[in-house]
Amino acid sequence: MTLRANFQSSYLWRYLLMSIAGLFMAGWFAYDGLVAYPKKLAYAQAFEEIKSEVNDPRQLALRWQELADSKGWPVKQPEKPSSAIRNDIYGQYIFGVLSLFLGVPAAWFYFRSRNRWVEATDEGLQTSWGQQMRFAEVTLLNKKRWDAKGIARAFYTAAGKKHVFVFDDFKYQREPLGQILRRLEAVLQPDQIIGGISEAQRDLQKQGKAPEADQIESDQAVANS
Repeated sequence: MTLRANFQSSYLWRYLLMSIAGLFMAGWFAYDGLVAYPKKLAYAQAFEEIKSEVNDPRQLALRWQELADSKGWPVKQPEKPSSAIRNDIYGQYIFGVLSLFLGVPAAWFYFRSRNRWVEATDEGLQTSWGQQMRFAEVTLLNKKRWDAKGIARAFYTAAGKKHVFVFDDFKYQREPLGQILRRLEAVLQPDQIIGGISEAQRDLQKQGKAPEADQIESDQAVANS
């Protein structure tokens, strides 16, 4: 049976919701800036033109009602001046662009990540994006952030070049990813695992058969100094 860690569905939902929210808001602001507010601007400009020609409030109201009826506009007199509405339109453009900065990258990450996976092979692991790592090529495993963040970094050399593979159980399913990490640790020497203890040692520690992590890390530091 193939051991595969797929991208976390909870993380995908987060990307999807962010993209929907960002794109919906961008569409909303675009409608206001391109359709709704320009209509209000036309009302305000027409009203201001009548107002510049008529001083009597009654005559102003009558002229406005006649114009509104002829064009199918709201009878209520515009409250905002045209200058303020222009500023509102510019604001819709700005907020629309900012919303796109949220929605578009989130949508890109969603479609990019939804079919990503990490899979164990006979000699190591491979990924959906083409990265391959043979466990025999790993020189160091840094688990400094594994307990707190679920992140471990494996450093290895392939074809004469140095590479890093990141185990991240926040993005990928924890159980299968942890099993792949255990397979790697099984072929490493104790001094090749830094920043924390191996999962096998953790199991023994829970059973009361292994020294505490602080003591192990202290011994590793002395050995590496």
